[in-house]
Amino acid sequence: MKQILKSKSFTNTAFSFGGQIAFLLSNFILFIYMAKVYDQATFGTWALFITTVSICDGFRQGFVQNGLSRLLIQSGFEKTVVNTGAALNFGLMTILSLLLLTYGLISNNELSVLYANGYKVLWALGTLQFSNTLNQAEERFKRYFTFNIIYLISFVSLLLGYIYLYNQPSLSMLINLICLASIPHSILLFATKLNRSVPSKKVFTQLFSFGKYASGTNLLSLLFQRVDILMIGYFLGPSSVAIFHFATKIMNYAELPLQALSQVIYPKISASSHQNSGTDLKKTYGQSVLSLFAFVLPIALVLIFFNHTIIQILGNESFQEASVIIILLSIASVFKPWGRVFGLTLDAVGKPRVNFLMLLLSLGINVVLNLTLIPTYGVIGGAIATASAIIITILIGQLKLNKELSLHPVHTVVEAAKMVFKNKNISSWN
Repeated sequence: MKQILKSKSFTNTAFSFGGQIAFLLSNFILFIYMAKVYDQATFGTWALFITTVSICDGFRQGFVQNGLSRLLIQSGFEKTVVNTGAALNFGLMTILSLLLLTYGLISNNELSVLYANGYKVLWALGTLQFSNTLNQAEERFKRYFTFNIIYLISFVSLLLGYIYLYNQPSLSMLINLICLASIPHSILLFATKLNRSVPSKKVFTQLFSFGKYASGTNLLSLLFQRVDILMIGYFLGPSSVAIFHFATKIMNYAELPLQALSQVIYPKISASSHQNSGTDLKKTYGQSVLSLFAFVLPIALVLIFFNHTIIQILGNESFQEASVIIILLSIASVFKPWGRVFGLTLDAVGKPRVNFLMLLLSLGINVVLNLTLIPTYGVIGGAIATASAIIITILIGQLKLNKELSLHPVHTVVEAAKMVFKNKNISSWN
């Protein structure tokens, strides 16, 4: 046990969890505050706005995150690669910000003011996520943790300070607080990570070539996660969006281990994929799925059996309809370790196009099911559609992985489980 606790893998995972917790805790505090204080329509309006911003940020992140991590590892963390990644990152942020600003200025609805100020949230997310990408690629998870703690402290201090001085903030003021909270870690990013190296056209081309599929995959993944909210908003209105958003946010926080461990796993899969033999990749794949599953299963069971209590703690009686949604999405979450490692593996071996096509299929299934079920069953129909699409796509993906890499998903996980039960090489995975 002592050997496990001292291992690099354990330390990285601990700081990765801590960093994820710090970032999500800032969102979690805002989420609870809005669920408790704001009416459902306002809460739903914010959900629609932040969904749109998340989709834009996911598009940017797809061009930068995995592709930049991969190039940094291959190049030995050359400074030119870092600066080229920064140029691409902030260039995309500028373009997306202008699009949101333009849409906000020409539209005429309750969301127009929020969209006109959406560039502030994009800047906050873009700077923090870019610094996170650099720290994760270098496996500097302690620094990753520090950056996210700084953001958490900044945001919570600003929010509590505003509430104390002026009472309940408007939605526009919440955007300003998020933007102001990003200033300290933005200064740290420019001071500690960037340098005077001139961006490289060759590196830019490599990032763009890889990123066009990875970004498309990210965009499709986010659309898959958010299409139900957008379609519920279209068919049912902001109050129904609030209920579904409440349930999905609980799921997002519950799946924190899946996200944190994935950030530790990706560099390992990427390194394994460059070995001469496919044996290392298969071994890493099996261990990765098993690690994620070990965290996801107990969390899913807690959500299934104690969701009413969780709803009471985080919200109020008006959100009780979210109970069935949480149960359905929890069942689907048990399959997610296979889906998550599937995507990471394809990106790591340089096959983002396959990942992109799989998510395109998944999005198509989700949209068709949502169109069919939401008008008939309301928000519950959206949950059935999303859960079904997740399970169907992951099952198809495992067959595809076997075909692309001659990697049998079930066999590799079974072999990893046997190693655990025999107490072999548990602590050496670092």
